[in-house]
Amino acid sequence: MSDPSQSIIILGAGVFGLSTALHLAQRGYKDVLVLDRQPYEQNLYAPDKGHATCRLTLPSRGSYQDLALRCLPLWRSWTQSLHASDPTLLPPGLSPTDEILSESGFMRVGQGKAMSAFHQSCLDGVEADGRRERVFVLNDEADLQRARAADTLADADDMHWSDKLSRFNGLMEGDIHGFLDMDAGFTRADKACQWALHLCKRAGVKFILHPVRGCFDGFIESGCVLDQRVLGVSTKDGAEHRADKVIVACGGWTPSIVPATASLLETTGGSVAYVDLPPERTDLWDKFGPEQFYTGRLKFGYRAKKYTNYEDHPLIKTRLSVPKTAYSADPITNIPSEALEAIKGVIRAVYPELTEIGITGFRMCWYTDSIDNHFVADYVPGTSETLFVASGGSGHGFKFLPLLGEHFLNQLEKRPDEFTPYWKWRSPVAGQGANGLEEGEGGPRVLEKVPMATREDWKF
Repeated sequence: MSDPSQSIIILGAGVFGLSTALHLAQRGYKDVLVLDRQPYEQNLYAPDKGHATCRLTLPSRGSYQDLALRCLPLWRSWTQSLHASDPTLLPPGLSPTDEILSESGFMRVGQGKAMSAFHQSCLDGVEADGRRERVFVLNDEADLQRARAADTLADADDMHWSDKLSRFNGLMEGDIHGFLDMDAGFTRADKACQWALHLCKRAGVKFILHPVRGCFDGFIESGCVLDQRVLGVSTKDGAEHRADKVIVACGGWTPSIVPATASLLETTGGSVAYVDLPPERTDLWDKFGPEQFYTGRLKFGYRAKKYTNYEDHPLIKTRLSVPKTAYSADPITNIPSEALEAIKGVIRAVYPELTEIGITGFRMCWYTDSIDNHFVADYVPGTSETLFVASGGSGHGFKFLPLLGEHFLNQLEKRPDEFTPYWKWRSPVAGQGANGLEEGEGGPRVLEKVPMATREDWKF
């Protein structure tokens, strides 16, 4: 149970680490240290990398949808608190004029006129929550009329709901279905993380964010092989940091830091291409709205296939999928061809005015997929409850940033809640699919096996 006198080290200052640190401090823990090799106080969580979707519709997952709905007023509160802040008390990168949440809506689109089982499940959840009036269904004339009426309301804020509802009519020659959720939108990921970091520091959490002093080098351990205790961690500068418990919240790096998770977690890459609007194209800046795309960069993501990158692990006789980025020793230089072609197809159909610009850049966005898309928040077996993992975001964790740590902390303190059955340590069931993890290196998603795009392919 709760023991705020315990010292806690968190590896990772991303969404899972920040949220956990914040809720530890709010629950009275006084000795919390967060380590990360990224100098986030200087790079400001890479503001050019874009936004994170804040969606409230999730298929057949009531607890997650409830959590998303509970987070929405907190996202609004964070934005309002930032607006009301004294600028002299804010860290570099944050200003009272910044927006954290933009409730611009979220559109789900699928092929075919008939609602897919996936999207129907999402819509059923909306109706169960009593939010049907906040959603407009494609191909529904009554909902289109409601959207037009919503545009005339005094608090519409020029959201152009009817235009958004009709914008995708040219996709797949109009053979589509879906719906637009007014209560969703996006968060400015960099501002959200900077604000969470600010709240953590204000609550007394300590941070070492440095490529050497904050870089994990190994665990400090004692005990026998079957009952190991983790006493802390060492960093690349040779320093030792000891604590009662260590929490690993390292996203795509988690399996390589804690290889015991390899049976339930896999690092996978999603493909992102972007189009930078030329400064002189004021027509495009006006259309796409600088208040929403404040750097003039439009991002297009592809996750229909989640790619893997297997490498030898230095300590165990196992090959694991690890992130491969533009900054790796063997850097990635493009995204898979099939991903780029899928993205270009959507741009041609929905945003043809961007084809003359072409693709201007790319990123591989690395996730940690679990065997069932549920998160992992539990102690590593055989560590006497000294090593805890918070990972497995599976591409749907960011929107929970304000509250995720509350439930991670419940698991840390052995307080069962609605997520305990889903987030506990588990193993794949023989004969059942495991979200692609059962493929391993022999599967078709390994980057070495797929054709990669070239710079010439960026043109339309």
